[in-house]
Amino acid sequence: MSTPEPVRVLAPAKINLALEVIGRRPDGYHDIDTVMTTLDLADRVTLSVRDPGAGLEVMLSGDYAAGIDAADDLSGRGARALAEAAGREPDLRIEVEKRIPSPAGLGGGASDAAAVLRGLNVLWALDWPAERLAEVGAGVGSDVPFFVYGGTARCTGRGEVVEPLKDLRPLRLLVLLPPVPGGPAKTARRYAALHQHDFSDGHRSQLLAQRIARNAPPPTSDLVNVFEAVIERTEPELVAHYARYTGSWAPRLHLCGAGPAVFLLVSENAKSSELRRDFARLGATVFEARTWPRAEARMVRGAAAGHAT
Repeated sequence: MSTPEPVRVLAPAKINLALEVIGRRPDGYHDIDTVMTTLDLADRVTLSVRDPGAGLEVMLSGDYAAGIDAADDLSGRGARALAEAAGREPDLRIEVEKRIPSPAGLGGGASDAAAVLRGLNVLWALDWPAERLAEVGAGVGSDVPFFVYGGTARCTGRGEVVEPLKDLRPLRLLVLLPPVPGGPAKTARRYAALHQHDFSDGHRSQLLAQRIARNAPPPTSDLVNVFEAVIERTEPELVAHYARYTGSWAPRLHLCGAGPAVFLLVSENAKSSELRRDFARLGATVFEARTWPRAEARMVRGAAAGHAT
């Protein structure tokens, strides 16, 4: 029997349009209420079958591969989790071209894991529905189920309960990454620094989800992220960078996940090249992006693919 040709999958970044923390759970996690959407900024994942018994090989490349342990990468964890659930051996080569900076709050690692799940669903001819893949992904990471679905969704629980929403009207934005390392256990540190008064009831996420359901664009005043207050209290270096980015014309910056990346919405008639240049002069690494609809975010390409799963 011939060896299947490689399958190629895009692993999109995400932004949080709303991110609220409801409270701490007995298991040590936190309950959250968040509205997320995928971007056309994406890693490239290629899945290839290896000979029986060859095992799993993960290869990382690209501008943002440095410092990531390939042996413990989330893409490999996703492959092992699906192999166990499907009763298969993970005799695979996973190649990830890292175009999403990490750790930045953009979900690159979780998206890579979800891309592996979607790609293997095709490569192994499993034909599992998204719900089943998301269930496997929840054991790999809290954001993985969201990326299995892609597009725009409201996520609750620790993030693994996904309610897909209508695709947003396309939004144009710039993502700014300050020259401040995220450091080890960055997200855990953010959660540990939460105060009781930071917790909320998810009302703002619910209202934003309702606006999206009505096909109404989210105004910047509706965008919220609980970790912005945490950073203001605990990360003076980051706060100083954000202040420089706002400058005299005071754009509204919104935190990506637990940061340190931030995004700002840009009008269609804005001269993005000038904006990119200005922010780069202030020390930011700048990415121009657009929100990505579900069909694009879930696309799997290859000899056996060419469709969304």
